[in-house]
Amino acid sequence: MYRWMRRIGMPMPKLLRYERYCFVAPHPDDIELGAGGTVARLKAMGKHVTYVIATDGRYGGATPDMPPEEVVRLRVEETKAAAAYLGVDEVIMLGFCESGWYDQNDLKKQIALAVAGAKPDIIFTVDHLVPTELHPDHRRVGLAVSDAFIHLNNHHYMKELGGEIPGRPIAGIAYWFTNRPNRYIRVTKYFKRQMGALALHVSQMSQVEPYGDGEMRRGEKTIGDMFKLMVMMRNLRYGLRRFALQAEAFRVLAISHTHVMPEVGEHTLFGNY
Repeated sequence: MYRWMRRIGMPMPKLLRYERYCFVAPHPDDIELGAGGTVARLKAMGKHVTYVIATDGRYGGATPDMPPEEVVRLRVEETKAAAAYLGVDEVIMLGFCESGWYDQNDLKKQIALAVAGAKPDIIFTVDHLVPTELHPDHRRVGLAVSDAFIHLNNHHYMKELGGEIPGRPIAGIAYWFTNRPNRYIRVTKYFKRQMGALALHVSQMSQVEPYGDGEMRRGEKTIGDMFKLMVMMRNLRYGLRRFALQAEAFRVLAISHTHVMPEVGEHTLFGNY
């Protein structure tokens, strides 16, 4: 009974009903990898989408003899190209050094200011509470976005931070790369577009797997091939839950669920809320 009372009194945000969206990612290719089909669908619906990329991606991809500064330059170009391919309206690169060489409070502040400037109705980011997620940037960025989300609708907090509250209340937060999804978006029509955008992250997707000398050999698979298969299988698994060929999954919370409401995450006989 209480489960149904929660749904009536404090419903989950319906992810496709809004007009302005902000996706906050730890690394330049994380959005396309985990939510690229959703971005493509939102843009096809005429929605406004902003990317906020927290780190510079300096330790990912390319070859061992390429200096990190050159990798950063490539990844900025690739991020903008992939975003343009999907029709994203704005890309904000915060430029924090990849792999945790930054202050958490500074990260939270810069994310809060960037998100406030984007004036979204809802925020998407990576799920930092997944038990198997060990990458420090994913854990720290997901936490920073969550911390910022609590305060973004507070005028006095944002004023002291040096920014302004968004023009409208932010309705909720949606986490991708999650192991506890409660909302799904059908993306069957957008898989090719998602893969097209992901392929534009050339410094990452062209790497040979397993890591070798960077030279392609006949019949050898790249990381891009591995990711394409992984995303396809993940989307198929989620799609089955929504009677579709492909879907992307998110753990979604409304603003009313995010403080002193442990019941929202309670497991019941009928599943999670």
